[in-house]
Amino acid sequence: MENKELREKIKSAFTNAAPNDPDAVLSLYEKKKGNIMITTETRKRNTWVRKLSAVAAVFVLLAAGCFGFLYYNGNYAVASTVSLDINPSIEIRVNRKERVLDVVPLNEDGRIVVGDMDFSGSDLDVAVNALVGSMLRNGYLNELSNSILISVDGGDTAKSSQLQEKLSAKISSLLETDAFSGAVLSQTVTADDELRRLAQTYGITVGKAQLVQQIMNASPLYTFEALAGLSINELNLLLESHSTPENSVNSVGTASDKAYIGTDAAANAALSHAGLSADKATMLKTELDFEDGVMVYEVEFVADGYEYEYEIDAADGTVRKSERERDDGRRPSGQSPSSSGEYLTADKAKQIACEHADVPFDGVWDYSIDFERDDGWSIYEIEFKYDGYEYDYEINAFTGDILKSEREYDGSSRPSGSGTEEGGILSADKAKQAALQHAGLAAEDVRAVWAELDYDDGRMVYEVEFRSGGYEYDYEIDAASGAVLKAEKERD
Repeated sequence: MENKELREKIKSAFTNAAPNDPDAVLSLYEKKKGNIMITTETRKRNTWVRKLSAVAAVFVLLAAGCFGFLYYNGNYAVASTVSLDINPSIEIRVNRKERVLDVVPLNEDGRIVVGDMDFSGSDLDVAVNALVGSMLRNGYLNELSNSILISVDGGDTAKSSQLQEKLSAKISSLLETDAFSGAVLSQTVTADDELRRLAQTYGITVGKAQLVQQIMNASPLYTFEALAGLSINELNLLLESHSTPENSVNSVGTASDKAYIGTDAAANAALSHAGLSADKATMLKTELDFEDGVMVYEVEFVADGYEYEYEIDAADGTVRKSERERDDGRRPSGQSPSSSGEYLTADKAKQIACEHADVPFDGVWDYSIDFERDDGWSIYEIEFKYDGYEYDYEINAFTGDILKSEREYDGSSRPSGSGTEEGGILSADKAKQAALQHAGLAAEDVRAVWAELDYDDGRMVYEVEFRSGGYEYDYEIDAASGAVLKAEKERD
């Protein structure tokens, strides 16, 4: 083939390769477009498969998470806190299966009880058995102190109550020993933020804080601070004395009072101090109480027209407080508000009080006497201290009858120089004499003479007061020299 012919064939082929026919081209495109549509539908089906697979995977993960949460919540989350209190205080934290998560001693006695025992993962019954056994071995539970408090703090009230009852029965059986029988207090905790704050402040369990609050509700004179330091046995004894219908604490057994003299001995101590036999007293009542940091027996009775009130130290029988008051409005038999006669002198009233109290006339300190009119009656009110006690008397200013006598332990001791001339300090009687001499009066001319040692403007002084002739006198006497530092006289 010649070159010219070859060139013509190539030209013809090139022209035919791109035909000028739009319809043919569109027809060809539509066919191709159909093919593309078929490919797109296939991809959509594959996307739905992938989405369903992803959703399934999410459900698997959720199921695994729920299972993990339930497993953790059932095995490792704290479902209840059980506290055991005697004086040792211990908290046991358990899961829903009543398996121990940890045991936390809250004070030194609690650490002694727990020792090196590790209860993690053990059954609650096993831990309680071991802890109560350690309390017995270490002497925290004995015939003198036999009470224990069980408190259950949990979110489910019904389950907490069931656990409380089960533990109470369990521990009660453990404390039925040959030497003594135990007393078990049990409760479910319904604490608010304030009660939890108090528990933390005083370093006690919330359960013990709730028990203290229960006793305070029955007797508002108590303070939280005073009761927080008592043992559970002491609190149990107070709970028995002040039980109320609202008491939410369950009790099994009786708290031991063998560390104290007992109600009969306390009553006998009070009667002996009053100089009375048991057959002379009526309306006798004896109750264990807690006053000024000491367990005491409060004894009350009526005899010969007087009402007597005593506080007897529960440990040794000491009379800490005694009070006698007329049971008929303080009016002595045979007397009336219109009785005539001379007033007793202040010294005579003091003598009556001192003789009744069996203390020396010149040996008392912080002595004061005041003359009062009460419901038409003329009365000397006398106060003084002696040998750790504070005395309070009311004496009929006409007859000398003792209308009221009270003695209360305050632990005070004689101030330096009071009532004596030791160390250059005048006695109270000398200070009174100096004041009377300045006023130009004799002892028999005055009433309601009162003298008290004080410290004023850098020096020791006696403040002396008395009444005479319708006037009230007020003096300050230098306790070292007897000089009159101040003298006032005004209409009474």
